[in-house]
Amino acid sequence: MIRVLVVDDHPVVLAGLTALIEADPLMTVFASAASVRETESLVVNGEPDVCMLDLQLPDGDGISLGVMLKRRWPASRVLVLTMASDPGAVIRSLGAGLDGYLLKDSDPAELRAAIHAAAQGSTVLGRGTSGPVVVAATVLPDANPLAALDARDREILTLLVQGLGPSQIAGRLFLAPKTVRNRMTAMLAKLGVTTREDAIALGVAGGLGA
Repeated sequence: MIRVLVVDDHPVVLAGLTALIEADPLMTVFASAASVRETESLVVNGEPDVCMLDLQLPDGDGISLGVMLKRRWPASRVLVLTMASDPGAVIRSLGAGLDGYLLKDSDPAELRAAIHAAAQGSTVLGRGTSGPVVVAATVLPDANPLAALDARDREILTLLVQGLGPSQIAGRLFLAPKTVRNRMTAMLAKLGVTTREDAIALGVAGGLGA
């Protein structure tokens, strides 16, 4: 029996996921919660096999919560479930050690299959979420695209992988926002990519931001 923890602050979504899970004879709802605080305060016996977490919660985000749950229950698999097909969020989720990223508009059969696959140890990506990950996966094993970056580039890319935007990075590194944007443009050229998401994917592939 696959025990599933569900965390979502929308009552209708939470009820729908609960019904979907309980309708499968091989799954059961381990527990449910509507916020980070409520999840952290759960008092339960045992541990879930799979955690399904909303990306946007009223008091935090599903990625950070997922990392916390991985520390609490190391054997549990953690899936992010969201309305946002955000390549950066996909990369941050996988880079943080979570096990999948799914969209809420997935059909019930896809969600059930994803839970089963995650419970069996697979990394799960919903449709429309795998583009940047493909970039990371296609880096040749004997190549190191990060070798062209200097120490400051690596600092900036690390913070991008961790989810910070240019203005936040500027504040963290005590640089002018324009300087950070110019460095990011040059960094993309060094990496041979054209988008920030592809740079983040290569950063994750190179072990930055873990």
